[in-house]
Amino acid sequence: MDAKLVRGSFGRVFNARLCTNDDLVESVEQLCLKHNVREAVVRGGLGSLFRSEIRVGNERRHVEGYAVELLTLDGNVAVDPRTGRLDVSLHGVIADNKGVVHAGTFLKGGSPTCVTVELVVQEWLPAGPKDCQR
Repeated sequence: MDAKLVRGSFGRVFNARLCTNDDLVESVEQLCLKHNVREAVVRGGLGSLFRSEIRVGNERRHVEGYAVELLTLDGNVAVDPRTGRLDVSLHGVIADNKGVVHAGTFLKGGSPTCVTVELVVQEWLPAGPKDCQR
């Protein structure tokens, strides 16, 4: 097996509060652009959404409800080498107002905040790759 060990360190930590109608994915992207964060880890989050659009495998799923609860959140932010743009990938577990639980990858523009969402973004500062051989 070939592997690459990436050395680096964690940088700044952002505790963010999203307000009504702030989109989950777009808000993380805007936060990173505003503070020139090129790589990051989303450590967690919770709150409420008006609705959510997620991807589960190859399927798009629309979760409707006046208060969709965000139960868990994690993800990462990195620059797409093909386009040079930030790629935000957020994954989580949500529950609709009937108590049905869903899990998947949040789609950009599909998860507006209902009341608030609070989340933690931690910057990653890579020092460069080092080849590992076994």
